[in-house]
Formats: sequence, C-alpha cells, structure tokens
Amino acid sequence: MAKVAERGEVLEVSDVTRRDLEEALRLLPIVQEMQASATAEARPDLLRALMRHQVPLTPPASVVQAQRLAAHRDALLATEVLTYEMLASLRGDQRVSSTRTWVTRQRKERRLFSVSHAGQAILPAFQFAAAGRPRPELQPVLAVLIEAGVDAWELWAWLTSPSSWLSGEVPEELAGAQPERVLRAAQEFAGSAEVAN
Repeated sequence: MAKVAERGEVLEVSDVTRRDLEEALRLLPIVQEMQASATAEARPDLLRALMRHQVPLTPPASVVQAQRLAAHRDALLATEVLTYEMLASLRGDQRVSSTRTWVTRQRKERRLFSVSHAGQAILPAFQFAAAGRPRPELQPVLAVLIEAGVDAWELWAWLTSPSSWLSGEVPEELAGAQPERVLRAAQEFAGSAEVAN
C-alpha cells in the first residue's frame, strides 16, 4: 500500500514503484472522465427518485427567501416607473435613442440608476425632478451607494423604504429637507454593505 506524506507544497510517495506511480497518474484523467460521465448518466435517475419521493430540491429557506424577494420587487414595481420612451417624452427628446444615451451618461456619472425587469430597462420615477432631470439632492447619495456596490434593486429598496439609519424616515423623501443626514445614513449603510460583501 502506497504511503503519501505532505512536506510543505511537495507530496512524497513511498512504497510504490515509479512505474506504478506513472501508470496511476496516466489513468487519473481517464478515471475522472468516467466519473463525470457516470454522474451525468445518473443525474436524471436521481432527479426522478427525489421527485417521486417528494424530496424538495430547493431548501425551504431558499424558497421563502425567494418569495420574500419577489414580493418586495413586486411592491417596488407597483410604484411609478419610467421607460426610455416615457422619459423621452418628459424630457422633450425627439428620439428615444438620445434619451438612452443621456441615461447611460447619467448612470456612468452615478446620477441615476435603472433596473432591468422582464428584459426591459426601467427607471424608478422618484429619482427625477421636473422635466426629467436627476434630483440633485440624491446625487451624492447615489454615488456613495453605487460606489459601495449596492445593486440597483437594493438601491431602489433602500432609498424608498423606511430606514433604521434615519429613525424610520424614507431616504428619498427626507433628502430634500435633510440631505446631509441622508448622505450620512447612506455612508453608514454603504459601509455595512461593503462588509457584507
């Protein structure tokens, strides 16, 4: 029986001939390929067995979390949103492509954000002031959150939900009256988001 010892990053093999070791190493990829093939062949049978015995394929906690996330996103989507066409009309742009270019530039400058839903980009309306301009008081807040890697859905949720960082106030509603306070809350939230990632 072969003995294997680990010495730092080097493995020492004893009680086996060089020829046997070389043969084992030559056979290793063949065995790995056979294992992968057997696994692929067994997968449908395993799936049928699990389904026949009603073994949940997704852990219940994951299902509950997905349901909660879907409900939360539905609630966000029930608020006012703009498509590129709607924003073009609001801004008075002659072409929707001009609006798309403008939005792309604003997103790069972290002055706006969009969310992809059902294959379409949508823009939460709360981030716009008159004539489709970005709300200036939200720009530093967006910059902080986006820089911290807060994704668009989480960004939308944080900005439009009561926040413990603001004693239950809604950040986007409070931003006009107390922009510094909302910015501090965003910085604290961003710091906790970076730690979580």
